[in-house]
Amino acid sequence: MELKIEHLSKQFKDKTAVNDVNLTLNPGIWGLLGANGAGKTTLMRMIADIMTPTSGAVYYDGKNIRELGEVYRSKFGFLPQDFGYHRDFTVKDYLEYMAALKDIPTKATTQKINHLLDILSLSDVKKKKSPICQAA
Repeated sequence: MELKIEHLSKQFKDKTAVNDVNLTLNPGIWGLLGANGAGKTTLMRMIADIMTPTSGAVYYDGKNIRELGEVYRSKFGFLPQDFGYHRDFTVKDYLEYMAALKDIPTKATTQKINHLLDILSLSDVKKKKSPICQAA
């Protein structure tokens, strides 16, 4: 799997939010750092195909994500810092909700959730009601 970003830019009226970004990302864990207003969220929205760039393109395994549409979006997850969540959901409830949104078959959901909880060391808090992924 390769995600390639070529000459990606986003202009809002008189403000350039993202200017000519070029990246190639291969499997692994990546971080995106920058000051407030630097364009991180705008860049991520374009990579997630929920915002159209002013110029440039994002390619997934050599194919333009704008052409792949839902096929691409079903493989990509994006959780911004500020997002709506159900305050009564437990950690497990939230993961089940996300699995339903991604059309993961119910039989596979429990196994996948338990695996994620284990590798993220969250098994002991899966029944806690708390804001998920809230920044410290």
